[in-house]
Amino acid sequence: MTDSIPIILILPAFNEGVALGPLLSTTAITRATHLQNLTVIVVNDGSTDDTALVVNAARLQNGNDSWLTLVSHPVNMGLAQAMRTGIAQALQVAPTDGLIASMDADNSHQPSEMVKMVDRIRAGADVVIGSRFQAGAEMRGIPRHRQLFSVGVSILFRMFCPIVGVRDFSCGYRIYRASALRRATAVFGEKLITEQGFACMTEVLLKMSQLPGLRFVETPICLRYDRKPGPTKMKVWQNVKDMIALMWRLRAGSMAAR
Repeated sequence: MTDSIPIILILPAFNEGVALGPLLSTTAITRATHLQNLTVIVVNDGSTDDTALVVNAARLQNGNDSWLTLVSHPVNMGLAQAMRTGIAQALQVAPTDGLIASMDADNSHQPSEMVKMVDRIRAGADVVIGSRFQAGAEMRGIPRHRQLFSVGVSILFRMFCPIVGVRDFSCGYRIYRASALRRATAVFGEKLITEQGFACMTEVLLKMSQLPGLRFVETPICLRYDRKPGPTKMKVWQNVKDMIALMWRLRAGSMAAR
């Protein structure tokens, strides 16, 4: 069974040449079997490996390169800028009734899980988060310090900056209604993403939660760190400081649109 809703998937990638091959293969399978209107934007964030070559090879292997777009930064600019670029590119072409998704490019997320996430959109959600903290979720091969970081972020923001329906504030696997992202961009402009590093994903959720009427839900995912080809790029202690600073600014009211 296929789904006709147009979906644009953003993959921010820095030196993910090894991981992108299998990830794009499984994405192509999901596209062929379930999500026929799925397209992908890979934001190559100044990679020094063969990330661009792998993307171009995937376009040729699948016979129709119109589903896969490569956008490259000349130098590494970080996750925040990669997401700014990806969202801007996606919003340029997304139809009013379309969806915009994001996923890590390290092959730890499973594209097939987008199917159940789209089902939640169909049921009325505006933002669907792939969650590590819902019944049925699994985490394989996650280092202990990374697990503690994710749990700590969840507790911190649920206590001080709660969003109805949200437990996982930091997972990058999400689907947004394009109309909701357009609203957020109209309200916040370039200030939609001001944080650097992984905190930018939490920032997007927090700012979108300030828009009236949006519904946030979660679906359980299986996070496969055992399939990552290399060590994590996250600097845990730096991200702890970034998350605390982000929470403090929100509590102080400095994240309101200007």
